[in-house]
Amino acid sequence: MKSKEKIMVHKGIDRIKRNQLEEGLEFFDKALEINPLNADAWNNRGVALFKMGKLDDALKCYDKALKADHENLDSLRNKGFVLRSMQRFEEALECYEQVIALEAVLDVSDLRNKATVLVGLGRLEDALNTLMEAAIISPSMQLEMEIDVLRKALLDMAMRTENI
Repeated sequence: MKSKEKIMVHKGIDRIKRNQLEEGLEFFDKALEINPLNADAWNNRGVALFKMGKLDDALKCYDKALKADHENLDSLRNKGFVLRSMQRFEEALECYEQVIALEAVLDVSDLRNKATVLVGLGRLEDALNTLMEAAIISPSMQLEMEIDVLRKALLDMAMRTENI
């Protein structure tokens, strides 16, 4: 990335942090004028648009970032998050599975995001297995509590099924 391009992206990120979203977009657009294939500019442009409530436009930016760099984990994560917030769980699951497949070192938060999407899809056993995998990598009380909640939900479902 050229230095002027990099400066524009960093200024845009700074504006997002200050919640000056329109200004942030202007800096990302300037970076994209220099290099239309700047995945970081597209990704961060998507972040700004998401914060503005423009979810479809944010998704288009993440897709352009991924077209420029198909292994851009930030764009995949962001796209998955937006899809999840739109309750487009199947598509979100694809994003999180891609992230997990591309990661050199598995990130527990990605497994937790995948588990959340699986719950949204009603796939509680798969979500439980995913959380258990996360707990093996990085045990925590929070993960154990989430695992217990899913176990209880599965047990309740089994009990209701037996009573029918």
